[in-house]
This record gives sequence, structure tokens and C-alpha cells, in this order.
Amino acid sequence: AGGAHQQPTHADRAYIDPWTNAWFTSSCNPANLVPGGNDILASVTNLFVGHNRMHDFAYRLGFTETNFNAQEYNFGNTAPGPYPAGREGDPEEGDVQAGAISGGAPSYLGRDNANQITLNDGIPPITNQYLFQPIAGAFYAPCVDGDFDTSVFAHEYTHLISNRMVAGPDAGLSGYQAGSMGESWSDLDAIEYLNENGGNPTVGIRDYAIDKDPLNYSDLGFDTPGPEVHADGEIWNGTNFDIRQALINKYNSTYPYSDSVRQKACADGKYAADACPGNRRWIQIMYDGWLLMQSSPSMLDARDAYLAADMMRFGGANQTELWHAFAQRGMGSGASSNGSGDDQPTPSFASPNEANATITFNATAPDEGNAAVKAKIYVGQYEARVTPVADTSKSNTSTAKFVLGTYYFVAQAPGYGLFRFTQTFTAGQKATVNVAMPTNWASSSKGATASGGGSNPGNLIDDTESTQWGSTTAPVAGKQVTVQLGGGAHTINRVQVSAMLQAGQNRFSALRKFEIWTCTASVANGNCTTGFTKVFTSAADAFPGVAPRPVAPNLIMRSFNLPAPVSATHVRLVVDTSQCTGGPAYAGEQDSDPTNSTDCATQSSHAGEVRAAEFEAFGPGTADLSIVKTGPPTGHVGQALTYTITATNNGPATASGVLVTDTLPKNTGFGSATSTQGTCAPRPHSQAVDCTVGTMASGATVTITIVAKPTQKGTYVNTATVSATSPPDPNTANNTSSVTTNVTP
Repeated sequence: AGGAHQQPTHADRAYIDPWTNAWFTSSCNPANLVPGGNDILASVTNLFVGHNRMHDFAYRLGFTETNFNAQEYNFGNTAPGPYPAGREGDPEEGDVQAGAISGGAPSYLGRDNANQITLNDGIPPITNQYLFQPIAGAFYAPCVDGDFDTSVFAHEYTHLISNRMVAGPDAGLSGYQAGSMGESWSDLDAIEYLNENGGNPTVGIRDYAIDKDPLNYSDLGFDTPGPEVHADGEIWNGTNFDIRQALINKYNSTYPYSDSVRQKACADGKYAADACPGNRRWIQIMYDGWLLMQSSPSMLDARDAYLAADMMRFGGANQTELWHAFAQRGMGSGASSNGSGDDQPTPSFASPNEANATITFNATAPDEGNAAVKAKIYVGQYEARVTPVADTSKSNTSTAKFVLGTYYFVAQAPGYGLFRFTQTFTAGQKATVNVAMPTNWASSSKGATASGGGSNPGNLIDDTESTQWGSTTAPVAGKQVTVQLGGGAHTINRVQVSAMLQAGQNRFSALRKFEIWTCTASVANGNCTTGFTKVFTSAADAFPGVAPRPVAPNLIMRSFNLPAPVSATHVRLVVDTSQCTGGPAYAGEQDSDPTNSTDCATQSSHAGEVRAAEFEAFGPGTADLSIVKTGPPTGHVGQALTYTITATNNGPATASGVLVTDTLPKNTGFGSATSTQGTCAPRPHSQAVDCTVGTMASGATVTITIVAKPTQKGTYVNTATVSATSPPDPNTANNTSSVTTNVTP
């Protein structure tokens, strides 16, 4: 700010320059951008210190002179001098408040960003740290200076580390999956540095907080830009966090994660990784793995490098935990990828080190007499642009293996739209999961037709989020698509709507708030040209985009219950607002920069655009309850036996009056019964234990634990059942589960 090469000079080397938070308190006022203004000297000092602290943190993990780090002097550990003859003279160069004066409106090339340019070992790498500022219809950041945000500059510094250590010293990372992991590693390293030094992780600008990330390898390309390294790096984020947590849990009794003194000492390199909590072991594996990778690794190549790094440093002590984490994220033993550029890899959820569940998927239509449905099954929360794990239309692709755990699924089928469900699989389990899919009466596959404003209204009723309807003429309010339901009049009590975007569309053009209107055709009004009645108005944040911008989790398919069932032949989706016109976080003037107008509805070139991906309409559905019981295969007389019962509602409707009954075998004494929902009690003068669960929403899971003691030797069969008072259960075959235990003296 205020000219190039501003650096603090202090004879006492204290470098304590005032920080007034000027950019924030002035609301991005460009009047601050004068020599010595905008806290520039404090910014320079902070970035310089931050780079040096990241250097030291990484050095203790292996980013040393011989592993191609960035230093003025390498102390004789490499050839002296700069590149190409030597490998020193290359300290990180930090450009502070880069583009502060010239990078605001209208180009914004010096706002809301940071970058790292990693050159050959022996040539100084360069990082640019920018000011942040709200920009209409693009990015709504607070007025902050990235030079003071460790999560920003540490992220960029880690690009230097990974690009030097992977295929070092000069090849660096190349390719789509490699670039995605590069973004992830930068997130992970920055957050781990903050954690080990007493900081706290935050969501930042990503789709998900790292500790709540549901993504897996089949989700490559999930976000609104399509395949993109920052978004798809979040898949690697979630995978690494799972590894980190698994190792924390494994070693917590000896090296507690909560021991802040040991954490700081480990970060300072005072202990080797095998004398540290599990999180330090994880990041050591990450650093070691970099040295074992070629320049364009896929995520599966990086998986193999992690496994090899664990063998080399820890003697393979963590192979089971590593494989489990990779398998749960779709990078199991059967996964494959056509190199680093592949955005449609084949996922696998199986571990070679554990007994996997073998699951066959079947889909039926309870509204149509349980007719067979040809459905694609996706692991996770996404359908558009991602890869299914199973397909019920083909017997050779309807079965998949899963390491034990709980999984979220989306089933998609023509005529039935999208259906979400959850399953918990146990070790070695062999089962068929029936997906009861309600009929989508607004589907073109069921004879529905769509008309209205905008382009491609038929894309709203094609049972997939991979296409979209859109309107590009202002105003967005009142734009509508009318759907004539297939097969005449139907009772509708629920709709599903998706605001997901095709790759490359502006995020702020996605639907936010809408209305549902219905009409029943008659002889006098055969095509419902008039006679529509509003039956539903969504919440103002039906698709709840927030600052700094709408992201895919805000926009994917959501279910909305109508206030009351309604019979209709025609259903109309009416736009109230887009993200741009209806999002409070994107409204009004948010800074004091006279050259920068921030109100999305009046200043964005996309304010007149609105888009939606899918509209589906359903009648009153069914609740498909299932139960899975696990317990010990063997036991001894007088020894407590613990059984776990998992009840799940796989149907589209909420189940009421849910009751789980566990019938203990003869010669078994009741010990205890607990449930994650409701209450359990033994039935008087009976071997039955009743657990009154109550209401279970679609996709809900309840876990019950039963403890009992056998009093005689023999073969004990313990059976549990699940039932509900309403609605009807279309599939009773999965309402019972038994465990056989052989009891010896």
C-alpha cells in the first residue's frame, strides 16, 4: 500500500509497529492506501514472522535443506549458491497487500485472494497476499488483510512445501487430482499448525468444515464449478481428518490429544512423532508421503504413499486405521482411477484389512405395488456429476462391499427422482438393502409435461440434478414453470426442489425462495389456464446461502412438506427470489469504497438471472423400517452378552409409534437396555424387552444396546423386531434380525 517495497526498519530489532485494524474499521476505505497507511508495516512484520514460523514447523516434519526447502543459507547441506548450480539463496518472498491500490474496482485482481509461485529449488518462491473486500455477485468478504490471517498465508506457504517435496526438487504437483490434493494439503497443514500452537479451525471459504465433511472419492466434480481443485480438495480434507481422528483415538490413552504442553513440544520438534499424540503421527505420515510421490499423483497414488510412509516410519503400525479411513471415503482396495486427470474414478469402500459388508441394493416403488425400479445408488449427498457405487438395473453392478460404518446414500431413478437414505453396515454383514422409492408424479418419465418462462422447463422434471432450467431476464420474481402431472390428478403432500447449478453458472443465480401453486383441471378449465391456488410459500432461506457466497451444500435437493395434502392435476413452481435478490448477506452497501457498489440485487450483472435444477412432487408415502442386530458369536455361562440393535427408516415418510422388541432366549437373565431415542423396559412375566422409540423421520437411525446373561450352556438365538403404527410398511422382510450365540460353561 502506498508504494512498493515498504519494510519496517528498527535499530532495536523490536519491530513493534502499531496495528489499528485500519482496513476493517474503515470498511475498506481506499483513503488508507497511502505510504505508511493501512497498517502496512505491521502487515509486513506479521507475514515475515508467519513465513518463518511455518518454515520452522515444516522443518521439524522433514522440509529440510536436503528436502528442498527455501532458505538464504543451507549450512553446507546442499550445493552452495543459487539455482542451477546451487540450491540455496531462495527464501520465500512475501508481497504484502499485493495490488492494494490498483487491484480494486473494477478489475478486483488484487482482492479476495492469495497465491503462491513455487520456482526451482534455489530460486526464491513468491507469495502474494491480498486485501479482502465484498464484491457484488461474486464474493462477500469482510474488510480484512490476508497478511494477518494464518489460515491464508500458511495455506499458501504449504503450496511451496508440497510442490518442492513431491517429485522434488523441481517437478512439483501437476494434474487435476494432484492439484486438488495440493489445495487440501495447504488447508490441512495450516489448520494443524494452528491446532498444535493453540489455534482453532474454522470453515473458511470451503463447502464444509473439515470435521463435518461428508465427501468421498465418488464425489469428484460435485461443486457448482464442476471438477475444480479447491472444491474437490475437500474430498482429501475429509479423508485426512478421518485418519487424524483415528490415530488420535488409537494413541489417546498414552499421548492424550488434550495435552497442550505435549502438543506444543511436539510442534517444536522436541519429541519424535512416535512419542506424540495421534495428530502429530498423521501429519508426519503426510510429510513423509510427499517424498514418495511422483509429480502427478492421483488420490489413490497418494493413498499408497501414505501406507508406505507408515511402513517406513512406524513399521506399519497404522495400516488398519489408514485403510479404514481410505475405504470409508471411497478409496478402498477396489478403487481405480485413470491417472490424475480422471474426474470420474471408480470408488471402492472395501478395506483389505477388515471383514467388509457385502450389500446388494434393490429398489422398489411402494406406490406401484412394489414394482422393481432401475435406480443408480450414490454414496454421499450428491447425484449430479458424481459416480454411482451400484446400479439396480444390472445384477452384476447391484452389489458393493463396505467397511463397517454408517453411510449416506442418494438413489436416483427415472420416474422416482432422488431419494436419500442412511445405512449402517457391520463387519462381515451380508444383506440386501431395499430402497422404497416414492413415485414422482412430476416426472417426465411418468408422463408429466412442463411449460412456462425461461429456457428448458423440461429439465426441471427429468429426475436428475445434472440439468437445469433458467431464466435470464429481469425481474426474477414471478418467473414460473407449470407441471402437468402424469396420469391425471394426484394427492400431493410433499415436493422436492433443487437449486443446484450446472458447471460454470454464477452461484448467485441459484433459486432461494419459491412458492407452490396448484390447480385441478375440469371440463371448463381443461388446461388450468386459470384457477391456481397458492398452497405453499417456502422460507426466505429455503436454499440458505450465506457469506461469502452460496456453495453446493446450500443448493442441492431439499424436501418441503405442504401444510396439507392437496389434489391437483397441475403444480406450479413460482420464483420469489434468487440468491442474489433474496440473500441478506449479499444485500446493501457493505463497505466505504466509493468505487465499489456491493448490493447484489442492484449492482450485479447476474441480478436478473435465476436457475433451478429439479422439481419433484410426491403423495403421502410409506415408512420402510429395517433392523440389524449384532452380538457375540460365543459366550460363557454367567458372562454378560451385549447386543446392538440398529433400526432405520429407509422410507420417504415419517414413521409413527415405532416399537422395537427384543426377545431374549430362554434361560437368559435381563441386564440392561438403553436407546439413543425413547425408552426401554423388560415386559413383565416375559422374555421380551420393549423399546418405545416414538417417531422416526425418513433416514433416521436409532441404536439400542441390550445386555443379558445366559444361565445355562447351549445355543441362544436372540431376535429383534421393529414395527410402527403408521404409515404402512411396504417391506416387512427387513423388520426382523437375529443373532446366534454359542454359550459354553
